[in-house]
Amino acid sequence: MHTLENDVLKVVISKHGAELQNIYHKKNDKEYLWQGDKAYWGRKSPILFPIVGKLAHNTYYVKGRDYHLPNHGFARDLDFEIIEKSNSYVKYMLKANEKTMLIYPYDFKLTVSYRLAGNKLTIKFKVYNKSEGLLYCSIGAHPAFNTNLTANGIEDYYLEFHENKTLRAKVVDTEVNLISRKEKLILENQNKLDLKYSLFDDDTLIFEDINKLSLKNNINDEEVIITCYDFPLLALWTSRNKANCPFISIEPLHGMSDYVGIPQEISDKPYIQSVYPNDKFRTKYTIEIK
Repeated sequence: MHTLENDVLKVVISKHGAELQNIYHKKNDKEYLWQGDKAYWGRKSPILFPIVGKLAHNTYYVKGRDYHLPNHGFARDLDFEIIEKSNSYVKYMLKANEKTMLIYPYDFKLTVSYRLAGNKLTIKFKVYNKSEGLLYCSIGAHPAFNTNLTANGIEDYYLEFHENKTLRAKVVDTEVNLISRKEKLILENQNKLDLKYSLFDDDTLIFEDINKLSLKNNINDEEVIITCYDFPLLALWTSRNKANCPFISIEPLHGMSDYVGIPQEISDKPYIQSVYPNDKFRTKYTIEIK
């Protein structure tokens, strides 16, 4: 574990998956990151790479050859190496190896960095292509935040957008956990979305065109602000199969599950990123606690 700390926040990150473990606000005396209770969901803030979501039949193709990956890829289940660290900054690295090449045939290097400044944590992802041809990948963040800090849990919380939004969610076909071609209207020309468990009857909500939002509650003036840079998608999720699930996951994404159908070439996947040889793809998001 590595700890970043200042007068406002204490942040802990694990080498396993380069995953956030804690975001503790000292003045508020509260832990804002979900703590991974397996009764609901055992993870806290996994990194999704080299795919986001689920593949049709857990299969994809590279130049006609089939490969297989589990949901959200493999980075969240591997140990990263710390390559830089201080009291306010840490950078982790994961490189391709013989095992990853068997399921993802690209020579990559992935770095994940965390920088703490005041009440803000900046998380950066960089994917380096060491292969001879184009590298295709998706990457996403999956931080979950406690909603057990008030009496009624998620029902006390709402999302506030920094401008009026009309939001249509991509609909998950829950029988196969892939994306259907349908969309449903969630919000129309408003800047506030009340959180209710019924919102997640179709599992994850996936939206386009959300760059900034705040998680607030009706009890006090505490606020978690998520700012996304260049992420085409943002997903919301809570465990719909668990009564009164005490977290909400807010996920900046470069990718999503396959559409309902048959496996496809990785280059044809929705929102896939391509990286030229000896080049890199970069993106970032921030978490602020007020």
